[in-house]
Formats: sequence, structure tokens, C-alpha cells
Amino acid sequence: MTNSTQMYRSKSVRTNRLVLLSLAITGFAVGAYAQDLKQPVPGFSYACASESYNTFSVNFQWEPTQNVASDNEFILELSDENGDFSAPTTLASAGNKNTVYNFDFNFSFPQTVAGDNYKVRVRSTNPAKTSPLSVSFSAYYRGVNEALIVNNYQEASVCESSSITLTVDNYPDEQAYNWYKDMVLIEGEKGPSIEVSEGGIYFAEIDYGDYCSVSTSSNLVEVFTEASLGVELQGDTTIQLCDGEVYSLTANVNDPTYTYSWYKDGQLIAQTNQHIYTVNSSNTDFEGVYHLEVDRPDATCTEKTSEVTLTKAGFDLNITADQGNLLLPGESLTLSASTTASSPAYQWYRDGQVINNAASATLTVTTPGSYYVTVSDNSGCVAQKNSNTITIIDPVSYAVAIAAPAYTECSAGPVELTLETVEAFDADGTAVILDENQLNSLSYQWVQNSTELSGATQRNYQVNDRTDNGEYRLKVTVDAGTTVMSDPINIKLGITETPVLSASSSTYCQGGELVTITSSVTDTAYTYTWIKDGAPLSENGSSFDTNLTGSYQLKLALDGCEVISDPIEIMPFDESAVMLDVPELFSIPEGETKVVNASGAETYQWFDQNQNLITNGPSVTLTEAGNYTLKATIGSCEVYKSFTMEYQLSYAVPNVVTPNGDGFNDLWILPSSFAYQADITVSIFDENGVQIFATNQYQNNWPQAGNITYNGNRPPIYYYKINNGKQVLKQGTITVIK
Repeated sequence: MTNSTQMYRSKSVRTNRLVLLSLAITGFAVGAYAQDLKQPVPGFSYACASESYNTFSVNFQWEPTQNVASDNEFILELSDENGDFSAPTTLASAGNKNTVYNFDFNFSFPQTVAGDNYKVRVRSTNPAKTSPLSVSFSAYYRGVNEALIVNNYQEASVCESSSITLTVDNYPDEQAYNWYKDMVLIEGEKGPSIEVSEGGIYFAEIDYGDYCSVSTSSNLVEVFTEASLGVELQGDTTIQLCDGEVYSLTANVNDPTYTYSWYKDGQLIAQTNQHIYTVNSSNTDFEGVYHLEVDRPDATCTEKTSEVTLTKAGFDLNITADQGNLLLPGESLTLSASTTASSPAYQWYRDGQVINNAASATLTVTTPGSYYVTVSDNSGCVAQKNSNTITIIDPVSYAVAIAAPAYTECSAGPVELTLETVEAFDADGTAVILDENQLNSLSYQWVQNSTELSGATQRNYQVNDRTDNGEYRLKVTVDAGTTVMSDPINIKLGITETPVLSASSSTYCQGGELVTITSSVTDTAYTYTWIKDGAPLSENGSSFDTNLTGSYQLKLALDGCEVISDPIEIMPFDESAVMLDVPELFSIPEGETKVVNASGAETYQWFDQNQNLITNGPSVTLTEAGNYTLKATIGSCEVYKSFTMEYQLSYAVPNVVTPNGDGFNDLWILPSSFAYQADITVSIFDENGVQIFATNQYQNNWPQAGNITYNGNRPPIYYYKINNGKQVLKQGTITVIK
């Protein structure tokens, strides 16, 4: 290639790159300018909404830098109280503002707003765009829009070392309140009441944020502090009384001018001018928690004492049967008494009769009956108490239950048989389930089909597979003369192996070899049933040949149990599985090569248009235009794919010729779209416009020796014109360089 040709192509490439760069920059500028929704501006600094006032506005502007669809809507959305838009609330929408670029949204806040960091944004629907977020603002809906009433407008007094409670009277059920003392917020007090132990000026308001709470501010309550008497009840805070014992609750302050209010379990029981209150334990309801409240005639505060708990003296008593209440033959049981008596004396009874020499905390039982113990305690209060009663049962019959918890008929196994319960029944039919200790004293024998199984003497027995199928029972020996047989459980385990199918080919082509499907299981003890597309076939072996496509399964059967394989698919041969990476007709520049690739087959053969084998393998390299054929095979199936490769038509005409005899660029070579064409005329003119060459079916043979005239050192320039009849197809200059 000459330097002039290189310069021409380099300039063309630079021009194309500049055009592409210009388009890219233009596209970027348009995309960047398309952010046309402005930040919404609330028409308020904070919002105090209520039933009587709930009308607010937000100003919004946008620029029409992009076409807006006729169905576009502008939607005003509200964040949550933290400024988060993951679940926004729609405040207003406008579908008629597509030609209005500055307008206000008018809206009402929902009654749920309560926070200090709300924001709004505007969203358009077509095109879908979202504006920047507004500045944050406080918004509250005031369900209460009037002053609170605290302590019924009354002053209050508090004694030293005590407290009183101030309460909101008219709206006690709001979400949160603010309490103030001497005009200073009390941190952490958010409820409808507050406990006050210091004098001062108190008031409350509903917490509607920094701007919306003031309209609910309550009346001022002045709390005065008065000197405390230090009233308390004398003695211990917990007192136990014996039967008939009397106890006097006594205050440490005695003044008949005071009012003494006595309380039990929070309820007023007496109000006198006496500092003593007497409690008699003979009253069945005397037990409880007592306290005293004292009022002075010269003071407005009430003093409250600590609490004193009065209970009845006594002790706890209970007996248990350590090994259960079932007395098996030859067995003894132990009854044990537990008590909180400090010096207990024991006496055991059976069926209401004293048991001689049974005066300890435990009793060994060998005879059925109803047992209890009496405990006496002579230390402190004299007391006697009977325990609960335990009935010891002597069984007259037994029932044994066995189970197979994880068993399913025809499952593969193994399955575990286990003892579930042994029940003992008395003469009245009352049943008792034997506990673990009692079960351990029994003997066991598993029986299959009336035959005792050797070594199977535990509470569990494992049936491994279908060779062990049968009827199972468990024989339980209680003593030498008592054996009990369980009800039977029939165990029928199924086939332990599932067939896996394989095929000689996953596809079948018409006229090709049969496909053989084979089972991994070949045991002749099974009955084989082949299934195609859900319908049983007549074939009954462990394999068979087919020329039908579809979904195949194999069912094995034995002794009423079945197992079925996973399906295997035999697909009809699909020629589209073999693919070429070129279309049926394509072209390449003349003089270049093309690699064509195939896929989806097992073997490949490539033929030219004369049916000559070019190569084997999944690809072929082509250099000449023509018709080609691929023969591909999958199993016994053959696929033929044909395609045509042509040379690309070129209309590029060279403008430099170097006829120096080096065999390169010696002739003016036109592309095949112009050369060798009978209807194309090629004409060449010298610098003076004189035609020096003209022909149809140009043979790419100009210039010939002697055709070129040089004038000094300047290379001559010729003009050419290529036409088709009267139509000029191409014209330009030819520079001839020696």
C-alpha cells in the first residue's frame, strides 16, 4: 500500500472518530440535562394539623426538557417520620399540570403523622422521574386541641419522704406527654401521671413535638411540702399467728386528733382515731398484707406506712410413692412423707386404720390399699395435719401395646418394633401405666408368626427387609405365673432397590437403529412392567428395544409391593440440534479466509460443491467462494447442512498506481462490481481532458507500457469516469507514481 493510500484512510478514520465522539458528547449532554424535576418547597416550617385545621401546600417547579405523555401525573409523596421513602404516603396528585411549570399541591396530612424529620418529594409517571427531596420538617396531627386538666385544678401537698400522684383528668389515653416542674422539662416522664415527692409548680402537655404541643398545656398545679411525722408500724414486717392468736398492729405515733385509716390487701377495713388495730387469727380471712395511712387535721398530706404481712402458722405435708402406685407380684413399694414441721411425729394409716409400728417418714408397702400419714408438731403452735392419700393397686390383669412408629407398608426398611405401654388393671377396671422402673423388672420375648425369635428379648426389635416380613407380637412375663401377649402387628416391607434406567441413545431418527433401554435391576424374582407416557406396555423383561419416542419408566412388583423408576426420555431426532455459526448465504472480502464452525453432532464431514471431502472435524477453513455441504452424524442419524459463500461486492476505486514492475499495484485494479462487466464503461482522460482510454468489460489492465507520459518530476494525474449508460457511477483522479 502507498503512502498516499495510508494518508487517505487515516484521515477517513479520524473523521469517523470525531463524528462518533461528537454524538457521544451530545448524547451525554442531553441525558445530563434531562433531570427536570425541581426540589419541592413546603409552604410551612412545621405542620400542626388537627380536625379544625388541616390544609397545607407545597410549591413545585419543573422544566419541560423532555416530552411529557398526555397521561402523565405528578404525585406528591410523604416519607415516614425518619425521612425514609421505602413506603411513601401519597398526599396529592395532579394529572392536569403537564403544561404548568410552577404550581402548588394542596393537601391534608394523615392523622398518623407524628415526628420531626418528615420530607416530601414529587414523582412523575410518564416519563418516570423523581424530584430531589425537600428539606425536613416537623409534622403532628393533634387529636387533642385544648388544654389538659391536671389534679382537677387543685393544689396538692406532699409530706417529706413520701409522694403523691398528679394525673391528667380529661385526656388520659394519649400516646405521649411532657411533664414540667418549675417550667423545666422532666426527662423520661411520658405517661398520663407522675409521682411527685418535691414541692414546685407542675404542669403537663401532650407531646406533639417542639411546635405543636403548647396548645395542650394544662393548668399549673402548685405542690407544697409539709414536714413528715415519720409514721411506721412497729414490729416485724412478716408475722405468723397460731390458731386463736391475737396480734395488734401498732403505729409509732399516737394522737387522737389524727385519722388512722387501716388497709388490708389495698382495701380500707377501718378508719378510727386509734393508733392500734387488732387482728384475730380465728377469723378465717385474717391473712393478708396490712398498712396504715395517717391524716393530720392541720396538714393536707397523707402519710403511709410500710406493709406488714400476717399469715397463719403451720406446716406443709405431702406423701409420694417413689416407685409408682402399682404393686406387682412379689414387689414392695416405698411411701415417703415430706413436711416443713420443725419437730414432726408420724403415724401411717391404711384404709383408715392405724398401722402398728409405722411412725417414721417412710413406709414400705406390700399390700394394696389407701395410705396416708398424720403429722403432729408440738413446737411453737400446736398443730396436726393429715397428708394426701395414695392408693396402691394390686393388678388383676395386664395389657401390652407395641408399635412400629416409622413403619409404612411396602417401605424399604428397616423398621423398628418397640414396646409402647404395659397397663395394669385392678378389679374395678382402673388402669395404671407401668413406669420405667417397673418395666425394667419384666421379661420380654418377640414372636414372629407364632415362633419365638432367638435372642429377641429386649423391648425393641428391628425388622431389616422383606425377607423378615410377617406377624409380630411381644410376650411379656410379669412373674412365673403371669404372661401377657400383645396384639399383632403385620410387617410387610417392600423392594429395597429402585431401578435406574439407561438408554443406548437419547434420540431416535426414522429408519435408524433401535434404542435399547436397560434397567440396573435384573433380579428375576421381580415382575417387570414397562410404562410409556404413563401407559403400561406388554414388555416384561429387564430391558427392551424400541423405535418409539416418549417418556419411559419401569415398575418392579413383588408380594403386593411396587417401586417405580425415574423416567428416561427418548426424544425424536431434531436436526436443529446440529448448528452452523454462519447463515445459508454469506460473503467475505475477496482474498480473505473464513472459518465455519459446527456443533451438536458426534462426527462432521465437509464437502465442496463438487462433493469432494475437504476435512473432518467441527470446523473448516474456506478461501474460495462456492457451495458447501456439512454431513453430521448423531448415533445412526445423519444431518446435511448446506451453505453458500460469496465474495463481497466492493465499490472502492484506488486513486494511486505505481507501475514500477515490482508486481505490486502496477495496474489500476477495479473491484468486480465495475471490472469485467459488459454494461459498465470505463473512461480515462489526461490532464487536458483528452480521453486516452475507454472500454467495456474492463480487464484491470491499465496502464500498459507506453501509456504514461511524465512531465518533469511531477507524477502525472489522470481523470476517470465509470458509467452505466448515461448514469455516472464513479469518477475521480488517478495519480501515477513511478
